[in-house]
Amino acid sequence: MKVNLQFVPSKINTKNYLDKSIYFMHIPKSGGTTIDYIFLKLFSILKNCHFKRFKYNEDIKKNKLFKSEIDFSKNYFISGHLDYDFCNNLNNIYKCSIVRDPIGRVISHYKFMVFKLNSTPEKYTFKMFIKNEVKNNRDNLITRHFAGLLNEKKEIVDKDSDEAKKNISSFDLIYTLENWDIFLSEILSKFGLPSIIYSRFQQHKYNFSYLPKDEDINLIKEYYHYDFNVYSKISGLKNKFKINRADGYNKKICVVSPYFKTEDKLYSEQEIKKFFEKYNEI
Repeated sequence: MKVNLQFVPSKINTKNYLDKSIYFMHIPKSGGTTIDYIFLKLFSILKNCHFKRFKYNEDIKKNKLFKSEIDFSKNYFISGHLDYDFCNNLNNIYKCSIVRDPIGRVISHYKFMVFKLNSTPEKYTFKMFIKNEVKNNRDNLITRHFAGLLNEKKEIVDKDSDEAKKNISSFDLIYTLENWDIFLSEILSKFGLPSIIYSRFQQHKYNFSYLPKDEDINLIKEYYHYDFNVYSKISGLKNKFKINRADGYNKKICVVSPYFKTEDKLYSEQEIKKFFEKYNEI
């Protein structure tokens, strides 16, 4: 089986340690699952940081959970479908996130729900999905995350969108999904972590196909217009970080993939070439 492997370099850095916890705000259907698997694998090897993932809406007691389950004398990579409010009052924490364009994210979410309900697009239509999301205050998820309103059962209004856009500035790093590899490379480089070879993690394989119609796109534009505003602000951010192997990179490499078993170790370039010689993507 041919596996699409990607190399993400960690630029050579005088810093060679993680000096603070990282909070990754995982917005559903935005590439976050692969991020989680990468850091889970990475820190199981390095053992200088702890991985903690919170489940969605487990955070009703979020302040209590933070105080009881996380010892901030140690460094953590914290992830989960949590919002800005989860880390708003925490000091010495590196806040980051990835956002996906609203159309792609909502369509991906819809396909997941069809799969989860063991249904089909013919039985559980896109219009039904949108109505359920709006009814249950699950629309405009990008806005709800950045505004700290994920657990609020309320309709999103203009002031919430303004709050979300204001809170963007408090994050240390935000990229759009199109710049996923740059996002990862910048985090690895900033904290002097190893380079990464990875393949994408897709948790679910769908047994149906779905192509959005024009009316589906129009529904997204109608009910998720606040997300378009927030996404537009994020996509307009100027990030100067560039991936360039010529700048030099960490030659210790962590391999993360669901398709083959690797040892819990960092590989040298020579070991990588030998191990993956049948894959021409590296």
